[in-house]
Amino acid sequence: MRSRVRLALALPVAALLATGLTAPAHAGDSAPPNGSVRGDWVTRTAGFPQTVTFDSKGRVYGNAGCNQFKGTYTTTATRIKMGPLASTLKYCEGRMDAEREFLLALQNARTYRATDTVLKLMSKSTTLKLRAA
Repeated sequence: MRSRVRLALALPVAALLATGLTAPAHAGDSAPPNGSVRGDWVTRTAGFPQTVTFDSKGRVYGNAGCNQFKGTYTTTATRIKMGPLASTLKYCEGRMDAEREFLLALQNARTYRATDTVLKLMSKSTTLKLRAA
């Protein structure tokens, strides 16, 4: 009798564990869930490609067109706070203005709107539009 009770309790637990282990992870390098900033995003400023990854642990990182950058972020329903952002210090002829514009738009973003394919980061004066990578 006891072994049947244990078996009856163990089967649902095993099923829950198996389901949880096969569910997709919400890592930074996956497609973003609808309404979330998490995931990999790309954009172009002045023709130069730039990347941003928001991971599930509150870290943001990417390539600003010349330099790599990283930092932290937090979100609530539609609000976002990033930074401070740190970056490498390479000089790339003709790219520095685009990179500065991009990094300022990231750090100054206060609100966001996200779908599966588009992320808009908005401040009082700018909107940075990114698409899912």
